Amino acid sequence: MIASATTSPPYIRHGSLSVERSLNAAYDEAKRYLSADSVERGLFARLESSTNRTFTLRSDARNDDRFDPNDDTIWWDPTSALRTTTGGTQSPALGLGHEIDHAVERPAREMQLAARCAGRYDTAEEERVIRGSETHAARTLGEATRRNHDGSCFRVATPTER
Repeated sequence: MIASATTSPPYIRHGSLSVERSLNAAYDEAKRYLSADSVERGLFARLESSTNRTFTLRSDARNDDRFDPNDDTIWWDPTSALRTTTGGTQSPALGLGHEIDHAVERPAREMQLAARCAGRYDTAEEERVIRGSETHAARTLGEATRRNHDGSCFRVATPTER
């Protein structure tokens, strides 16, 4: 069967990032929100303008945002916010920013840091991201900061809600 000319492709391109069509509006909302922070704005620029890697953003409704370095896929649930262990909250958008930081790190360095234990942060890579870009953006945007890699997920209506 030949697809009709009106059939939409399953992904929308943002430079070197392909976003599942169903996630595109949520991605745009999260990007606008996070871009108020200079560090996050730089991460989005690196993600979308890579010349040697291509990335994919896919939907994950299992409350398990993650980056897969084997195929450069970012899995994200735009309705899953995080309650920190100290009782504060973080938006799904901030979770996306966290995963983007993992994605744009040089692969060899990301793997090296991911292999090193770091106590309450689980790995040195998680500590780098949480204490770095995530904390910077959280402070800029008035969201809670984390002191570990733990927390519990809860549902929200939009990527910027917390």
